[in-house]
Amino acid sequence: MDTIFNVEESNLICIFAGEGRNEVIKDIERALPYLEDTDMAELSGRVIGKLRGMTDEEFAQLELTEAE
Repeated sequence: MDTIFNVEESNLICIFAGEGRNEVIKDIERALPYLEDTDMAELSGRVIGKLRGMTDEEFAQLELTEAE
């Protein structure tokens, strides 16, 4: 698996963690219109792109933990 998520990206995925990769993508996309912070919108777009570039199997293998 070539996709590596940094701490901020991993935290965002953890916030929207659901049943699978497609659900996380859809949930982040639903939140995009409400984001007023441009940095958060850019982060969300980057995460969506990375998630779309991986398979469901790769997503299932991710060990995501929220960092403080």
